[in-house]
Amino acid sequence: RYKISGFRMPYLIPFVEDIIKLPISQDDLIEEWVSYDLPDQVSNEPFVADVRAALKAEQIASDAENRLAHSHGQLSVDEIFRVLTGGSFTRLIDVVVFPESEDDVRAIVKAGVDHDVCLIPFGGGTNVSGALAVPEDEARMICSVDMRRMNRILWVDKENNLACIESGIQGKELELRLEEQGLTSGHDPDSIEFSTLGGWISTNASGMKKNRYGNIEDIVVKIDGHDVDVTDYAR
Repeated sequence: RYKISGFRMPYLIPFVEDIIKLPISQDDLIEEWVSYDLPDQVSNEPFVADVRAALKAEQIASDAENRLAHSHGQLSVDEIFRVLTGGSFTRLIDVVVFPESEDDVRAIVKAGVDHDVCLIPFGGGTNVSGALAVPEDEARMICSVDMRRMNRILWVDKENNLACIESGIQGKELELRLEEQGLTSGHDPDSIEFSTLGGWISTNASGMKKNRYGNIEDIVVKIDGHDVDVTDYAR
């Protein structure tokens, strides 16, 4: 993932051992689990039927890997430890959907309301607000709405410093694509590689450039669809 990945650093472990004053041994490694005893899915066939009618087959997943991946984040060591060591899970997401347009989102939300299904939005999965925690006593079907396929920059208006961007774009990708045009969003949280624009907005996120550009609520002009009228915000 990074330039140092795969690069041999023979003096790193002795350096760390000297700093923390503890030996690092292969015998201390925790064995990772590759299989899990996951709880059964809660089914809501009318909801699934409506979603299948609105989305493509590849936009719906209910396999064990997707259910587990969308049922936790990176909020705490406990979350990561349980995943790595096969810890017990009493409740997981039942199905995952991947909207690719506003119409897809509308269809998913409508089906959720019509059939009393719990919807949990999923962005980069950093989970700093704990919003991905699945309620253990939730008896309804739980659907994870993974927004990351909605990652387009729809238009950029340099004259008025405006851009219309879909909520599922990850921060690093957003900055790289804006940088190609000599621009920046002005938002730079620690989680920029993994978190999404929609996640920033929903959690009132703050970034390291806030003294220059403000927090996310200062950067966002409007949350809306494609019908934004640029003349309303020209300055």
